[in-house]
Amino acid sequence: MIYIRKMAQKTRLYAGHHTVAEWELWQDQWELIDGVPYFLNSTSNVRHQRINTIIPILLQNNLSETNCSKCKVYIPIDWQISDDTVVQPDVLIVCKPISGIRLMEPLAVIFEILSPSTRQKDQTSKFDLYQEQKVAYYIMVDPETETYEVYELDSSGHYQRQEFDHIFTFRLDGCEVELDFQLIWD
Repeated sequence: MIYIRKMAQKTRLYAGHHTVAEWELWQDQWELIDGVPYFLNSTSNVRHQRINTIIPILLQNNLSETNCSKCKVYIPIDWQISDDTVVQPDVLIVCKPISGIRLMEPLAVIFEILSPSTRQKDQTSKFDLYQEQKVAYYIMVDPETETYEVYELDSSGHYQRQEFDHIFTFRLDGCEVELDFQLIWD
């Protein structure tokens, strides 16, 4: 185990390739992507937390209005993809029943709220991972610039950036839910 000093606190770094079985024993919050650990900073800034609260409320309200009972909105919850990959998206929508202690099935929609410590991972590693796992929609929200990028999986299994004004409709397994992105900047 290697220690580094970060903002006057010690942060453990787990060197080498790891499995989810090892990850389950760690005390702090970590994601594991292809065996590589990434520390989850639990001290996100106020704006990040506010956006992470508003998005699920808007989505759940809109899902309720459409009577789409099979799709549910969640805030950070572990999604185990393989024996060496488990991630914790900021906001997600699942349209299948959940059983067990963590998600094991592909997700319908994932939102990642960018921060200085996660930006590169969210834009590269997670982008590739979510595309590979066939997550129908991947949205990156940038609180600093008040921008967002919506990517939708096309028929060939690649993300295509969606162009729209500020209201986007997610088509989810027989359900539709709209999100007005302007409402997340309060």
